[in-house]
Amino acid sequence: MGDLGIAIAGLCAGIVARDPGVAGLVRERYKGFLSTEPPGWRIELKVAPTPSLPDDVVVRRDGPPGRFQVMRGDLAGTLDLRHSRGTVSLVHANEFSIDTFLRIVYSFALIEAHGLVIHAASLVRNGRAFLFCGRSGSGKTTIARLSQHATLLSDELSIVRITDHRVRCYGTPFWGDLAQAGEDRAAPLVGIYFLHHGSRHAIEAVRPKRALERLLPNVLFFAKEVDMTAQVLSIAADLVEAVPCFDLTFRLDPGFWEVIDRG
Repeated sequence: MGDLGIAIAGLCAGIVARDPGVAGLVRERYKGFLSTEPPGWRIELKVAPTPSLPDDVVVRRDGPPGRFQVMRGDLAGTLDLRHSRGTVSLVHANEFSIDTFLRIVYSFALIEAHGLVIHAASLVRNGRAFLFCGRSGSGKTTIARLSQHATLLSDELSIVRITDHRVRCYGTPFWGDLAQAGEDRAAPLVGIYFLHHGSRHAIEAVRPKRALERLLPNVLFFAKEVDMTAQVLSIAADLVEAVPCFDLTFRLDPGFWEVIDRG
């Protein structure tokens, strides 16, 4: 099969899938993000038997700098950051396995683009993007469901990139409980909201230092190398300095948008 191109947040990856079934899964799963642009990354997907693998995701250094092993019960792969290449063997042709590997690939690839993958829902209203941050159960998908008049970028994993102190939020195909890909578009990010369930709608400003503490546990990143961790920390610090941050308490109706608009 020929290469397929997918582009997420402006970063294009060429997907090499010799198995027609795997190629078909990629084409269907990422149909809103297919691209003919020259790829910056090359990702090879194949189905092959693998030895016993850990249940949870494991990402660890594998030899020279910039090379990593990626393992989970359903996949085993390698990433070579210096050459922008990745290879993964799938136990079965499964869209969830492919999606897991690509999430990890983009979490690494975005560092050089001064970007992050964040556990957050993101939506566009009136040409402006809003990021709603939190771990599972915090209400990301609920916020997306209550926002019928907004454009969905993601209900689970959102991408931000910083260029010349300007922050843009990008749609991704990485979904949560909504099981719906975001739109392939971007908009200026005007607010970051840390979610809290409550009996009323309210927002409270959060200073950058405290916002950074809130944000970091929600950044999707697996490497433990000091230099890469420092880069991620620097990008996150730039993000909370550039974009106003708030605690958002909300109940289960769309009235929280009125509070956001007033704030």
